Amino acid sequence: MKTTEQHSNVVIRYIFLAIGTISFCLGTVGIVLPILPTVPFYMLTLFCLARGSERFHRMFLESQLYKKTVGAYERDKALTLRAKLSILVSVSAIMAVGAYFSQDMPIALMVMGIIWVAHVIALAFIIKTKK
Repeated sequence: MKTTEQHSNVVIRYIFLAIGTISFCLGTVGIVLPILPTVPFYMLTLFCLARGSERFHRMFLESQLYKKTVGAYERDKALTLRAKLSILVSVSAIMAVGAYFSQDMPIALMVMGIIWVAHVIALAFIIKTKK
């Protein structure tokens, strides 16, 4: 019975590694394309790698990509104005696309509107701006 449990754990680890790899790629592309938000993808990468592989998790924490994006926020508990605007623009663009395709669903539009307002409030009033 232990072999089945061990096999299951290995499969779950590989699933976490696959999701972590995909989110890392999307986050890295998000550095160049403002449509993709870098920080949320890197946070997902961190979560998945912590559950998939201790070695990859450590490597990611020590990488310059992580230190420049998520690591800077963790250290200072603040974002630059440029980072805030980048997040707001990408969230707004994604929400606009979602709203366009959800025109006939008023509940979906209300949920997206609430989420967008929450982002604006968080970026404007909760998360500090680093100079």
